[in-house]
Amino acid sequence: MESTFDILILGGGFAGLSCAAALAEAGAKVLLAEKKSHLGGRAFSFRDPGSEDVLDNGQHLFLGCYRETRRFLDRVGAAERLTLLPKVRMAYASVTGRKDVLSCPGFLPAPWHLKIGLLGFSGLSLSDKLGLSRLDVYMRRHLSDAEAPAELDRMTVRQWLSSLGQSARAQTVLWDPIALGALNDDPTVAGAAGFFQVLREAFYRDAASARPALASVGLSELYALPAARFIESRGGRIMTLAKISGLIEQNGRICGAATEDGQTLSAGAVVSTLPPWDLARLKLPEGLSDGWKKFAASPIVGINLWLDRPVLGGELFAGMIGTDIEWAFNKSLIFKEDAKSRGHYLSLVISGARKHLKRPPAELEAIAARDLSACFPEFRKAKILRSRVVKEPLATLSPVPGTETARPAPGLAHPGLYLAGDWTRTGLPATIESAVVSGHRSAAQIVKGEPQ
Repeated sequence: MESTFDILILGGGFAGLSCAAALAEAGAKVLLAEKKSHLGGRAFSFRDPGSEDVLDNGQHLFLGCYRETRRFLDRVGAAERLTLLPKVRMAYASVTGRKDVLSCPGFLPAPWHLKIGLLGFSGLSLSDKLGLSRLDVYMRRHLSDAEAPAELDRMTVRQWLSSLGQSARAQTVLWDPIALGALNDDPTVAGAAGFFQVLREAFYRDAASARPALASVGLSELYALPAARFIESRGGRIMTLAKISGLIEQNGRICGAATEDGQTLSAGAVVSTLPPWDLARLKLPEGLSDGWKKFAASPIVGINLWLDRPVLGGELFAGMIGTDIEWAFNKSLIFKEDAKSRGHYLSLVISGARKHLKRPPAELEAIAARDLSACFPEFRKAKILRSRVVKEPLATLSPVPGTETARPAPGLAHPGLYLAGDWTRTGLPATIESAVVSGHRSAAQIVKGEPQ
């Protein structure tokens, strides 16, 4: 079987769907091929049969600086499904019993909103807060740089922050939760370049950039299903269970792909949004830069609990300090009337969860109960009605030092072949926003025509 399209897109996650939607809007005949039975790539949702609630395969917190993501959602008619909160407000609870809130006024320009918010952050001493000035000076010095300073790709987050005099307490209670959530890896492992990018985009652009945003529906309903409808309504086609066996090259140009079941998917050009470990399995054109072939993944473990009472004190989400669990999301409040179960539904996150991947669900539930009891005394009165553990071994790129330099730029990588995906060098760490930025950049290059 042979099919011919203007553009063939490999992968149905944020990068592939955003690229396909942009091209479809521009009038291209698009074919999107996804190997799984459903769209969403490494960010999707499903219905839990025991609770009837929608579960994401990994909990995500969006931010105001996710401008291309919001542009994509607006394009496919799903912008109202993502709610941008009025200001930066992040609650934290520690195993020591301390509660704290980072609240930044929205009427001040960046980074003054953060500085004022930190003044009221009681988790830091005066000495800790004074030490933040050295980090601020560094950020301001490099704010206009096109890329993160090269020196940061040789350092971990921990090494960089320590070199700038950030106290152990400031790192533990302030910077580590942000780094873990954004980079999905431990600050002693993750490279500093990605964290610099996070701080720059979230806290140094404008006051709205760090405002949290939450999806009122599961990830698939947020973007995958609306994008599929948008693409198909403009003459595009979505193929699931399409496992690519190799790229097709003629006269030095990529002009399609072959599937494992013998189909030939011909196209004027191919956009691969496959993660590096999947792309590396294909036969690739000679001369294609391949420094990324050794990239490794960092896992996420999600623990979903249904309780007989609320325990987060009305917070939509809260960071947890000194625990294995890093963030707790109150999905019953976030989903509001769309929560199907009678219990109070929490989604708990462990980032960079290598040591937890092989733990059985019962052990992970026990870890969650221990951590919640330590941070939220109300949990000690609660009864767990149900639990569901979701493990994603290949959740994101592990951004170890040296990764930033080896990430290929999104867009044309070889005649007829474009690369996109959260792992490409977008000026952002491997986040949802990075995925969408890469998809939009590749689409824009195709629409404008390949550079000669």
